[in-house]
Amino acid sequence: MTTIRLFGNDIKVIRLFGIQISPCPALKNNNMQLQLQLQRDDRFMNMPDSPPPSLRLAIQSVQGSRSLYMGWKYLENSDININLSRFLIPAEWCAKLLLHMTQSESQKIQSEDDRGINVSVMDPKGNSHDMKFTEWKSLKRLVFNRGWNKLVENNQLQKGNLLHLWHFRTPDNKPCFAVNIIRS
Repeated sequence: MTTIRLFGNDIKVIRLFGIQISPCPALKNNNMQLQLQLQRDDRFMNMPDSPPPSLRLAIQSVQGSRSLYMGWKYLENSDININLSRFLIPAEWCAKLLLHMTQSESQKIQSEDDRGINVSVMDPKGNSHDMKFTEWKSLKRLVFNRGWNKLVENNQLQKGNLLHLWHFRTPDNKPCFAVNIIRS
């Protein structure tokens, strides 16, 4: 929580889901009531339906099909830790991601033998990184690993960076992903 001074009044500003929420008093029938005033954070205005132009062109250059927006996540220490070498997919994305996989792919991703599937993840520069997409059994969560560290290193990712993820397919029906990074 942050306090700012505006027109001689101290206003406490709270951040909730990327939106600044500023309680400010409002008069209504001579009663003081608390009114929430939302101030949008530029990173969340107009959540992206499609990747930024440079990433969209990179997807088109590999003849990728229509990209589908999966969601966003602030990177955590565990996402950039070279010893863990994995990107932990937020729980809210898991069902959505599996819906866009074939039945065979879903079975391999969730298999007990931890086979997973090979995917390509395109970074904001248009570079493709080969990774394994699998379920981490201990948490029942999906992860990108085996190659994630290279993407982290090449893009100098840091804790707090905002990552947007899209899914697309190549002409040979290979599942691919594209990430855009917004620096904190």
